[in-house]
Amino acid sequence: LGSSPFLAKFAMGSKGQPLLPKGFENPFQSLARNPKVARYIQSVSDAGDNPKLQETLEALKPYAIGALSILRYVIEVYFRIYSAAYAVVEKLPADELKFLIGFILCFFGGVFVALIAAVEAFRTMGGQSLYDDLAYIKIELDNVVKAHDADEQVDANRDGIRDVEAMGSQELVQHKAMVVMQSINDPKRLQGAVGNLWSAYLAVVATLSLKFAQTTAYALAISEMVKFPVTRVVAPPLAYALGPSLVNWVDVIIDSTLKAFVILLVWFFARIRAAFYSGLRGGQMLGAATVQICQKWGWTDSLPFVKKPFNPDESYLDEVIGYPLAILGFYFQMTHYFGVLPFPLDWLLWPLSFVEGLLEIQISW
Repeated sequence: LGSSPFLAKFAMGSKGQPLLPKGFENPFQSLARNPKVARYIQSVSDAGDNPKLQETLEALKPYAIGALSILRYVIEVYFRIYSAAYAVVEKLPADELKFLIGFILCFFGGVFVALIAAVEAFRTMGGQSLYDDLAYIKIELDNVVKAHDADEQVDANRDGIRDVEAMGSQELVQHKAMVVMQSINDPKRLQGAVGNLWSAYLAVVATLSLKFAQTTAYALAISEMVKFPVTRVVAPPLAYALGPSLVNWVDVIIDSTLKAFVILLVWFFARIRAAFYSGLRGGQMLGAATVQICQKWGWTDSLPFVKKPFNPDESYLDEVIGYPLAILGFYFQMTHYFGVLPFPLDWLLWPLSFVEGLLEIQISW
């Protein structure tokens, strides 16, 4: 097991008898002596000196830099939009905040079913502390970006060529790593913040997996029930198309495709169920919040059937307002297939749609 005394001692039993059979060879050592592996490593090493590869990479460099610049700009714009939205929401009074939450549930509860559940899970796990960690990571990322931008303009020897342009690829990587490490003020706190967010993310995914386990179980059960008739129809032409050498892939392709399709179908029905419930719940919150806001502004003073202070349990006014809004919210989600947002909401909310899809994939698979 090599020259390590600890590994050598670990390989021996309490009476000095070897725990591993004679002739056992460390797989890492044997892998390192494998000629194919050695040739591959050498080819990768030689690729860096290949002039054609260097020429190709140099030609692609402007496009890569342009794409990264655009991506950075897009991320910064969306982060500013969402930060501004959060700053506004954070300052909303209780009734207005209730109105906003009711509106989101009523019109988007089926679209972002997994995301809304994830936010609830984050809140129960200490949402404010997690937001503080996220805010600190954003501060450190801003420091890294500022240091990178400043470093790009440095010309220490004043020869008219920026230092980063005169560096080789390996030297540039080492230099940028040094710039990043020096720009971070508190690496220990950054490590803790990233660790907290990662732990919370894993806990949320585990919680959602349990919450939506029934959805996945239904999908797998349905796929098993319909697999045989689907195989009878699809297997012959698929086997003919693949040929004799790939016929063993027929069952795998049918099984995987069928499970993926059924999981998407069951998730669609789960969205319908979530949209119906969230429409009712959101409409109820909208109705109560609307009456309370109107009463706060004095718009209900001339209405004798609105008591002061308003109590939703003793009045039907919130139901009169809320149920039509619930129907309208469910109709809105249904006409957009419980996931296809209209313009410009699709552009504004596509990061949320991306996170929703990612959560559904992790929950289901």
